[in-house]
Amino acid sequence: MRVYIQTDIEGIAGYISFEDRVSQTVENYEHRKRMCRLLTGEVSAAVRGAKKAGAKTIYINDSHGSGYNIIFEELESGCEIIHGRGSHFPEWLTELKQGWDAVVMVGQHAMAGELGAVCPHSKWTVNGGKIYLSEASMAMALAGDLGIPAVFISGDQVITGEVKEKNPAIVTGVVKHSYGPNCCRSVLPERAREIIEEGVCRGIENRRKVKPYVLKGPVTVNLLDGPGHIPPLKPVLKHPGKGKNITEAFENALAKFPWASYGKKEMDWYRYPSNLSGKKPI
Repeated sequence: MRVYIQTDIEGIAGYISFEDRVSQTVENYEHRKRMCRLLTGEVSAAVRGAKKAGAKTIYINDSHGSGYNIIFEELESGCEIIHGRGSHFPEWLTELKQGWDAVVMVGQHAMAGELGAVCPHSKWTVNGGKIYLSEASMAMALAGDLGIPAVFISGDQVITGEVKEKNPAIVTGVVKHSYGPNCCRSVLPERAREIIEEGVCRGIENRRKVKPYVLKGPVTVNLLDGPGHIPPLKPVLKHPGKGKNITEAFENALAKFPWASYGKKEMDWYRYPSNLSGKKPI
């Protein structure tokens, strides 16, 4: 059995603020490392759950920001991880098209504008606002185009509620209760890992009862956002991505984003962590 684990960081227990990628203080370094370690613990729990359910091939997509957040030497054994320069992977969900039995989502956050959630951002508008998708439900829809069911999601009560409404059979793991953009009530790390391990195992075992989430085409998509992810939200693209299905429309939209270079193989001045832009130093 093959299981694909899509990860983000804002939805993990204990996370309450967007990361500061500028400050070079010891406090900021230690805080960011701490958050990465908490993320690694939750992803490891998902791997354990997948193995318990019988998965033999497990890929993890390190999909937050830099694309290099999970401390892979501390991961549970029995998996492989896709990581590297953020927004420069072959695709957003790299290797998803290679065929999987189930998709699992860990550390997910609510869409932009959900002010009752921690760190809400990224709101995809589909067909001019007929449907709105978070990053998690977009991943679920892209998997749906391939006939793959999304069987588990972890995060706060807002994102799990949104995805559950769209996919009633999915197993949810609420690891924190959000009060607003920067405060929540988190379960402790050990409990969060228990919730995820048990939920992933149960979700995969029930995968045949979960219908792939499919949006009928043709489709247009655009991303709604604002400076610092703060409302009011406006379309990022002047002209939305279009396609016969959500995958084609999404990929067309991504190709227009100035910060995204999916599939890029040319070398530039990128160095981790000192030069994430790749621009030649002055």
